[in-house]
Amino acid sequence: MILYTDNTRNLESLIINRSKQLVCDEICILSAYVGVGPILKISQIEGVKVDILYGLATEGAQEKLLAELRKVHSSNENLVSIYYPKIQSHAKIYLWKNKGDIIYALNGSANFSSKGLLTEYREVLSEVNKEDFKEFQAYYNKIFDSSLPIIDKESIRISNVSKTINNDVVTGICETDSLFAEKSKINWGHSNAHTNPRDAYIPLRKNDILNHPELFPPKSSNKGLRFADNEPIDVIWDDGTNMVCLMEGTADINGLRYPNKISTYKDKKILGDYLRSRMKLKVGTYVTENHFNKYGRDTITISKISDGVYYFDFSV
Repeated sequence: MILYTDNTRNLESLIINRSKQLVCDEICILSAYVGVGPILKISQIEGVKVDILYGLATEGAQEKLLAELRKVHSSNENLVSIYYPKIQSHAKIYLWKNKGDIIYALNGSANFSSKGLLTEYREVLSEVNKEDFKEFQAYYNKIFDSSLPIIDKESIRISNVSKTINNDVVTGICETDSLFAEKSKINWGHSNAHTNPRDAYIPLRKNDILNHPELFPPKSSNKGLRFADNEPIDVIWDDGTNMVCLMEGTADINGLRYPNKISTYKDKKILGDYLRSRMKLKVGTYVTENHFNKYGRDTITISKISDGVYYFDFSV
């Protein structure tokens, strides 16, 4: 059976639901790239040990992402352990075990990240035949045996956001346009088209996209798609808050389609509530330029720290 995300289901929910429905005491995940969002969700499952191998961590991982992963690994409030293998692996394998034996397994192209699990039709996972369980366990064991806990920094090459200056543009780091607008951006929910005053989005300008293709890749070229090709991303904020966001909307630039805004996945008010809370404002408050002046800034600094994982800075 082939499993994928569409407008009626998603791979993240499938993995979480399988973990709750199956009689299992251990989950083993090998994923080339990982995101904090799915890890936090699976960490909430009680009584099940979860081992996660970050398959390509040694290629160069951002310290901000590693810090969040170490936080989860070291927490006494969950049974999640995160490792990085010295044998690099691009595989995506999900194993559910009970008393040491595999009882269910998935394999495919979906990383254990919001981008991999929530983007419609992008990736697939297939159920593994029982007669192949031993081979999958043997491969997983080979990678696991070369692994160290994520808190061990011995062999992880820390990569940094590029800061090469080219024509006054800092590559790898984007400073957004002002969040203030009378009936859009942080006040999106106060427009005539919205009924919830808490909704908000982060704007992406044409120059942001042209100057930072490494941050904002084009969407599908097929304008006839009958589904939303918005891309979910995992976001780590400067204060340690983790959030699943969405690269959405459409801007046509040089014949290609790009996102023109960033909102929160499924529920637009999550971003609005968060930004207002950072500014010490009540939920749903109409935000003025004076509010931003008092806070000290009205922009967000965006950088990419892994595949599908971003760092947003709203600090003052």
